[in-house]
Parts: sequence; structure tokens; C-alpha cells
Amino acid sequence: MIRGLLRLLTRTKIEGLEKIPKEGPVILAGNHAAFLEPVLMAVIPKRLVEPIGAGDLPFEGILDKLVSYYGFIPVNRGNLDRTGVNQALDVLKQDGVIGIFPEGGVWAPGRMPPQIGVALLSQRAGAPVVPIGFSGLKGSFQQALQLKHPRLRMRIGEVIPALEASDGGVNKDQLLAYSRHVLNAIYALISEEEKSLIPMEAYYSLSLKVAGKEIPDLPWGSAFARFLHSPLLLDSFKKNLKLPVGGLYEQDGIVDTAAMQTALNAVMDYLKVNPAFFTYRFGMEEGNRVAEGTQELQSLLDKANAAGKVVRLDTHEVIAYKDGRLETSERHFVIGPGNHPG
Repeated sequence: MIRGLLRLLTRTKIEGLEKIPKEGPVILAGNHAAFLEPVLMAVIPKRLVEPIGAGDLPFEGILDKLVSYYGFIPVNRGNLDRTGVNQALDVLKQDGVIGIFPEGGVWAPGRMPPQIGVALLSQRAGAPVVPIGFSGLKGSFQQALQLKHPRLRMRIGEVIPALEASDGGVNKDQLLAYSRHVLNAIYALISEEEKSLIPMEAYYSLSLKVAGKEIPDLPWGSAFARFLHSPLLLDSFKKNLKLPVGGLYEQDGIVDTAAMQTALNAVMDYLKVNPAFFTYRFGMEEGNRVAEGTQELQSLLDKANAAGKVVRLDTHEVIAYKDGRLETSERHFVIGPGNHPG
């Protein structure tokens, strides 16, 4: 049914389908920037594909129903999840097919280092990896629903032999090197137009003022600014987890101190349940900086509120592309009592 809908609503080009082995354990690995990559990976191959997906966040709305209907192996990303790994290994040991996205998420496609999961599964199950490059899929789901017939491409590459076992137990450097090899093979398969959409670098800065006086030397400033400029992460808290984080979204006028404190408290409370939320996405050092900034901002707002002072928070983002393009954006927050004239 889904294959039929894809033919009806999109112009999808499939290349190299015959390269997927017809039998034996196989890992399909692709790039992930939108909703439809997992759909194509699941329904286009002539074999039953068991996808590995996010188990640390619930899916939103109708997507949750669709994902639950097909089924997937949930993995608690950023945490030691032996259950998810063992389920995937069970599939491979039965000569099954696993679908995985080595970057582990969609918050910064093309700029995220690979996770070691694809290498770990390949090594332990003796399973080869088939790289898949998806192009044209960002925003394609909405375009398809609007009958705009987006052009999609799924390009399947040459089989990468299974990672050989290490003599000295788990060798993280070996696992990471193999995962990088897989990710490089994936991105070699995407279109040049798709590559042009991937930023080369991103820079963030933060300015914090209390009653007009700037607070200098904030070691967590750039990391916290990156968080505020990551709509997918903000939406993860608001839409997926249903947490009261509205204060973290830029607003016209003044942001009530109570609303901002409620949002910061919600983030800190969730980090007690899932401490790897930021470190998994930003890396250990920068992820810890976000948590540090959340705590320090809480304390600063308490003191400013008690003294009747207004806090101004300004962030700046610069994204650089390979062709020299620069995209900039800013966020501005004036935080104080709700009845303050601003």
C-alpha cells in the first residue's frame, strides 16, 4: 500500500536495489533528515526490514500511530541499552535485515559524528552493511500531502564487508573508524544539491545582561545558545515530551520570569531521567555546558527577580556553507515580572 502511495504522491527514483543481498544478515544504513527516509528504507527493499528507532522520545501525533503499527526496535539513545542491541542482534542472527541511521538523529544532518551502533552490530553479528544515500527528502512529506509530487532519490551503494572481530575485546577506536567509513559511503551517494544544503560550520554566541549590565565570561554561553537555536530539540521537549518549556521560545515583548523558570525547571527535571539528552546530541563537553547554563540561568533569574531587575538574553547563530554562503539568526529574550512595561 505504501509503495503505491509513493508512486502516486512522489516521483521516487531507486538506484541499485539489486545490491542488497537476497539472503543472510544485512544492515541497511542511511542518512536521515526527514520523515520519509525510514519509510523508504522499510518498504522499498524486497526483504523484511526491522528498523532501529528512537526509544528515548515518544513520537508525535499520527506519526506515533504509524510507527507503532509497523513496529521498530527502540533504543534509548545516549544510554547503555543492552535490550535494544540484543534485539537487533537476534534479528541478524536469524539472517534478518536491520535498518539503521548511523548519525542517530535529525537535529544536524551531515554535521553529526556517527554513533558506533552500526559497527557494533556488524562486528557481533558478522553482518555486512549496505550504505544508502537519500536525496530530496527534507520537507517532502508535507509536499506529498499537498500533491506537489516531490522528487526523491534512494541510491544504494556497494556492500561493505562486516567488521572483523577485535582480539582485545571492544575496541572503540576500531568501531568508530568503521562507523565513519559507513557514514562517508552514505554521503558519497547523495546528490550534489543535497550536499549543498549541509552546513560546513555553525557558530553561536550569547549575551546576558541584568538591569543593563552585561555578565562577562559565560563558559556555557555558546552551548546554551546552540540549544535555543535548535528548534527540533525545543520541540522534543514541548511536543514529544509535553513539557512546559514555552518560555524558551522567542516571544514578542517580555517573557515572564515564572514562565522561564518553569521551562528551565522542566529541562533540569528531565535531565534527571535522561542525563544523556544533551551529551548524546552535542558531545560530552558541550552537552554538559547546556546543563550548566540551565542551572546558572535559574540561579541568576532568582536573584534578579528578588531584586526587581530585568534580564536580557540575546543569542546569535552563524551558519557557513561550502559555497561561502552565510546564514545568520538571532533570538532575543527580555525576562522579568509579567506586568513589567518591557
